Amino acid sequence: MRYLIQVLCLTSATLAYGDSVSEFAGTWLLDGPGTESEINLTDEGRRLRDSYDLLVDDPSLKCIPASSSRVWANPNAPIKIEVSSESIQITYELFDLRRVIPFGSDEDLTDTPSTRNLKGVYFRELGSSFARYEESQILIESREHSPGYIRTSRGIPQTSSTIAYELMAVDNGVLHITHTYVDEMVFKDPLILTYSLRRANELSINPYDCVDSDYGWFEELNSK
Repeated sequence: MRYLIQVLCLTSATLAYGDSVSEFAGTWLLDGPGTESEINLTDEGRRLRDSYDLLVDDPSLKCIPASSSRVWANPNAPIKIEVSSESIQITYELFDLRRVIPFGSDEDLTDTPSTRNLKGVYFRELGSSFARYEESQILIESREHSPGYIRTSRGIPQTSSTIAYELMAVDNGVLHITHTYVDEMVFKDPLILTYSLRRANELSINPYDCVDSDYGWFEELNSK
C-alpha cells in the first residue's frame, strides 16, 4: 500500500464532522478533460481490452454507468454533493444516479451497491463504498465491483477484484478528484485519473430519463 501513500499523500489524521463540510457541499460541473496516467496492462488486461467492442459493449448503451470515474467525468452534467455526520451523498444528473456512502471502514461494506437510480435500480459497476476524512480531504474506497470497463472509449477493464479510491479535495473553490484504480489482475501499475470541477450552484439537477439503444422509438412514433 506504500504507493497509495505516495500517490494520494494521505495521513492518518481525521477531521471532526463540520470542519470541511461547507467546502464540498454544493453543485459542481466538470471543468476540462482531466489527466490520465500511463495504462500499463497485464496480459489479462490486454485480453479484456482487445475483446472490447465500443458499439456493443459500452454500458451507456443500456443506461448503465460504467465506473465511478465515468460519471464524474461527464461534460455538462451537474453533480450535487451533500455531507452529513453519517454519510456523503452524491447526486449525478447523468443516469439519475444517487450514491449514499457511509463514513466508516471496510466493515461498513455490504453486498448492496452504494449507487442506484431514481427507479431503485442498483449498480454494482460503482461498487460498495465507504468514506473517511483524511485531513481536509475526503477519501472514498469502493470494492465489490462488477466486471466491466473504467474507460468505455478504449475498453480499459474493471474486474471483481478492482479497488477504486476517490480522493476529493477543494482548493480555491475548485473540486479536485483523484481516482486510483488498483487491480493486479489487469494493471501492472495503478491507473490514476484526475479531474477538476467548478462550482455551479446556479444549476439544477434535472431528470436524465435515459433511453437505452433497444428502445423502439420508431415503432412507438408510428403507432400514434
